[in-house]
Amino acid sequence: MRRVTLLTTLLLLSATNAPAQVRDAKVLTLEGAKNIVNAAEAEAKKNSWNMAYAIVDAAGGLVLFHKGDGARPSNVDFALAKARTAARYQRETRLLDSMVTAGRVQFLASDAFPLEGGVNIVVDGQTIGAVGVSGGTSAQDAQVAKAGIAALIVR
Repeated sequence: MRRVTLLTTLLLLSATNAPAQVRDAKVLTLEGAKNIVNAAEAEAKKNSWNMAYAIVDAAGGLVLFHKGDGARPSNVDFALAKARTAARYQRETRLLDSMVTAGRVQFLASDAFPLEGGVNIVVDGQTIGAVGVSGGTSAQDAQVAKAGIAALIVR
């Protein structure tokens, strides 16, 4: 019996000194995605832009999609691709666009969509998802995505 108690104590002590194997992470909720879309759409409507909006989680999985009135069918695919790229590469798609323009064309061989308008959502230094917008110019798409992200309530 003493041997079991000693062994248990040793295991507990060694476990507490081991490096953490899990970490706390923020996760984007459906409510948060809805806030983002509502704010993004308000920004687009204020400027009379017809757009599509994709909100994805950190792995690029779809959380919410919204196609505004007047958005073209191609905007659906572009918004999804921009959001997934921003999430998976953990950076704004405009940065990949600049890399490709500078000659780093290997991004074109992957599933990346290096066109401005995808913006990653960063909370506590971690990308928890991304927003992809399509329907305007690349700069307009990014402006609307950022306006949406600004409405995210982080607790």
